[in-house]
Amino acid sequence: MIVKYYGRSGLKQFIRGKPVRFGYKLWSVCGASGYCFKFDLYCGKDPEDTARADLLLGSRVVLNMLDCIENPENHCVYFDSFFTSRDLLIHLTNLGFRATGTVRENRVGDCPLLSSNNLRKTFRGNYDYQFDRNGEVLFVRWHDNRCITIGTNFDKVEPLGAATRYSRQASKKTQVQQLAVLKSYNAYMGGVDHHDWLVGKYATVIRGEKMVLGPICWKWPMLEMALVSAWLFYRLVHGKNALDLLNFSRAVTVTYLKLDTGRLNIGRPMEYPSSQLSMTP
Repeated sequence: MIVKYYGRSGLKQFIRGKPVRFGYKLWSVCGASGYCFKFDLYCGKDPEDTARADLLLGSRVVLNMLDCIENPENHCVYFDSFFTSRDLLIHLTNLGFRATGTVRENRVGDCPLLSSNNLRKTFRGNYDYQFDRNGEVLFVRWHDNRCITIGTNFDKVEPLGAATRYSRQASKKTQVQQLAVLKSYNAYMGGVDHHDWLVGKYATVIRGEKMVLGPICWKWPMLEMALVSAWLFYRLVHGKNALDLLNFSRAVTVTYLKLDTGRLNIGRPMEYPSSQLSMTP
């Protein structure tokens, strides 16, 4: 996730091609519902992290974020092509995690998949797959709007399903075959994006000096992330009778505003009560 910030800070990141290009980068683990289980502020390269120095950055992030899980066999992990590699899938298999992720073409190892250029010449919905017996990892390449490569250490190709796509040749929507691993990936991937969308729906805008608000700009969204997580728990308990996110946020805000915190004696004491002061033009 990216927390928008345009001021001066050594932690600010620039990511080309993203909707929010400048800001603080947060690694996060979220459920399919959008509930955030863990997050970490990216502070650049860590010289003390030498135990996994031979792995890529994305692989190190995944393993560091999953260190807190006590029973890996009870979880399925999904991530995108920035994190996925053959070595990571094998490492997660040894730890007991079930994992699936889209993968870049240069990270499939020695699996002889049909190249994207050749697969693109076939009919839409065609696919090619190879199973790595040494690492027990399955790689699949599927022809959709573009060729997609996905790797998994537990899922399978069949049973084949159907996906609706628009055909320019027929000028109408048609059905193309879809693999079981892709159907599962589309169903459970996107929890981080969903959480980021919920946080941004009613985000609080902070205006002021950029240098002064630098640390606040990435700490303030933590409160909104906690509010969204509380609302997801609340909706899980109350079901259809639950308030929407906007009314839930208002209810929480009103509750805190009504708290009797007492008078804070900060600053110089006033010489006269405020009721006796008068304004003159």
